[in-house]
Amino acid sequence: MLSFESVEEACESKSITLVVHPAIRRALKGYEESFFIGLRCFLKGESDGLYFLPLGSGGYERLRFSQRRSSGGHPIVRVDPIAAEGLQRIKRT
Repeated sequence: MLSFESVEEACESKSITLVVHPAIRRALKGYEESFFIGLRCFLKGESDGLYFLPLGSGGYERLRFSQRRSSGGHPIVRVDPIAAEGLQRIKRT
């Protein structure tokens, strides 16, 4: 099974920093493989950058991958909920 650390290492090997809120990171436990597939497809330009995170309370939260650059010019991929209240829903589950 793929761990979140493995996902981060894969990003680092491509000189990309993955930025994920700690609550989202915890909620991804058990879904690392599908998350990695979604991220990989996004980085290749093969997807729209959406990931549907299943929630323990039922349903899902839509997350979006976005590519940015740090102030130093390093590539970053951020993972954020689309809905304004999405992070709160993730924290509650």
